[in-house]
Amino acid sequence: MPSQVGVLSVKKDPMFRYKAFSEEIKQVFGQRVDRITLNVGMTCPNVDGTKAKGGCTFCQDVSYLGASFKGRDSLYEQYTKALAYLEGRYPSEIYFAYFQNGTNTYAPLSTLRSYYEEVITYPKIKGLFISTRPDCINDEIVSLLSELNQKTYLWIEMGVQSHRNDRLQQINRAHTIEEFEEALQLLNQAKINVCAHVMIGLPGETREENIEKALYFSRQPICGLKIHNTVVFKGTPLQKQYDQKMYEPLTLEEYTHQCVDFIEHLRPDITIARLNAHGPRHLTIAPLWSVNKMATMNAIHDELERRETWQGKKL
Repeated sequence: MPSQVGVLSVKKDPMFRYKAFSEEIKQVFGQRVDRITLNVGMTCPNVDGTKAKGGCTFCQDVSYLGASFKGRDSLYEQYTKALAYLEGRYPSEIYFAYFQNGTNTYAPLSTLRSYYEEVITYPKIKGLFISTRPDCINDEIVSLLSELNQKTYLWIEMGVQSHRNDRLQQINRAHTIEEFEEALQLLNQAKINVCAHVMIGLPGETREENIEKALYFSRQPICGLKIHNTVVFKGTPLQKQYDQKMYEPLTLEEYTHQCVDFIEHLRPDITIARLNAHGPRHLTIAPLWSVNKMATMNAIHDELERRETWQGKKL
């Protein structure tokens, strides 16, 4: 088993089953580093009508709000409240700033520069994570990001969810896989870390398609990956499909098996930053097992151990 692939299990000592992002951060910074979620109210081109309306069928933006976010505070107010909250739970010497909600490269360049450059000056902030979409990356934005990359520890988190255009259209992503590849090429040429987001259990998706997805992303020049189970949140188009019995989310057992399938077919040098998605109980329609993050993580770790497998074993 490759010794460079490691994970700290929820229940036991490192099992060396996959390359966990948390462990990589400890190697870089010598300690655990939490993220401070910041919200500047950016929208998306598939919400405001530029490309589409209604947003992704699964998206419930409220479910991603940080625990400290109350209304539309200034960036610094959000930072200080989040810092107080985290220091009360997980005291740390350093933190990352995370622009999570909305599409955080979807604004005039001068606006983006002011946001990014402000937060990296805050005390204890040692890195910047920016969540965005493939169609909101261009030469000018990459040039700005390249400047930031010289000043701080930078990651771009890019939602993609699927490797197939028909699936992207089905979930109203309003971008193509070719646009993802073009954006990734620009970021890769600038030596900017990219973490792609994928989902398992999308409507119509099969176990075989899930493996094809892992193989596709293994061929791409990405540094990290977040794997999410598909959750039906309150008030989303996906809830309407669920209510009309047009969609049934995976069971915990099904997700566990498909998640491990994905890991087995994923290039072993890609860091895995997430293995499951969960939101507030009051916003979660189904599956209810997704609310329990630790139970999901333990199920995945147990399946990895049961199969005696690891990241990239079947690549």
